[in-house]
Amino acid sequence: MEEEKISERVRVRRHPERGHYDRGVIDAILDEGLVCSVAFTRDGLPCVLPSNYVRIGDHLYLHGGPESTMFRTLAQGVPVCVCVTLVDGLVLSRSAANHSMNYRSVVVYGESEEVTDLQEKRATLTALVDQIVPGRSREVRPPEDRSLERTCVVRVPLRESSAKVHSGPPGDPQEDADVPVWAGVLPLALLGEEPVPDPDMPPIVPVPPTLRHYRRSAGRQG
Repeated sequence: MEEEKISERVRVRRHPERGHYDRGVIDAILDEGLVCSVAFTRDGLPCVLPSNYVRIGDHLYLHGGPESTMFRTLAQGVPVCVCVTLVDGLVLSRSAANHSMNYRSVVVYGESEEVTDLQEKRATLTALVDQIVPGRSREVRPPEDRSLERTCVVRVPLRESSAKVHSGPPGDPQEDADVPVWAGVLPLALLGEEPVPDPDMPPIVPVPPTLRHYRRSAGRQG
């Protein structure tokens, strides 16, 4: 994103050196995440709710039940702010004041728009399933039209978006260098454990390869 086109709403002001406006950085973070926080105004009051999501091209897509207060509101086309944060590690310094985290985050400002075309809805839900477990859409029954009609899908453009990234070891001052306390980074990653089968599933059905060694990318840990 060219400097003159950066929206003031998404410009990183605190530690601007951590700001990234390149869509490659932004898209990589969004594609790795699973949950976003959606901020909007409801009945004149601020509201922030979690949602799963998927990025397709230049939009973020959210889905939910049309009876949901959030999706009833978003379907009307309202200003929203969406945030995704990935925690890559705990930065442990020699003093309490300098503890931190290594993280990657994205903030998106825009206006929600309801998706009504069934084919776009179908593509969105297929991509959403694969966002959660890559390749999963090829293993399961696709949604029927009546199911799509009962699902609310909204999209938010990525025109106003930025990323903020922090990585690296503790930034202890020189006077703390000799303090006899362990300091460094504890990397964190989201790992799948042993899959737990549905009790009603026949035991002959094997665990699919998509669930074996499931792991979201660990990102930047150092």
